Amino acid sequence: MLNMLNVIVNIIIFAVLSLMAGSLFMEYTGLSYWWGALVISFIGVLLYFININLIRFFIKRNTPGVMELDEMYGKPMRDGEYLWEKTAGTATVPKWVSHIGIASYGFILGALILIIVKYN
Repeated sequence: MLNMLNVIVNIIIFAVLSLMAGSLFMEYTGLSYWWGALVISFIGVLLYFININLIRFFIKRNTPGVMELDEMYGKPMRDGEYLWEKTAGTATVPKWVSHIGIASYGFILGALILIIVKYN
């Protein structure tokens, strides 16, 4: 429960930071809200893809063969999880990679907040 609360608070913090970054971007460039929301969304999506690629990189580097087995079999194991999901909590992927993923959700949330605030 406390872990989930920590993740939610971190997403909110990153959403606030993204709103601040978007506001500064719009102030310095003089562009409208749509451009600010677009830039924040782009940063969020970019962080998301960076997160996915870093997760795949660290799993391939620290547990060789796991990703290849999942690609070969295709379906999850009997318990409904893929083999690479079994690496969760084993320090295969550094925590800072997870923080990049949390930041991506925060930036996308910030873009949605920016759009909602502008048009309500």
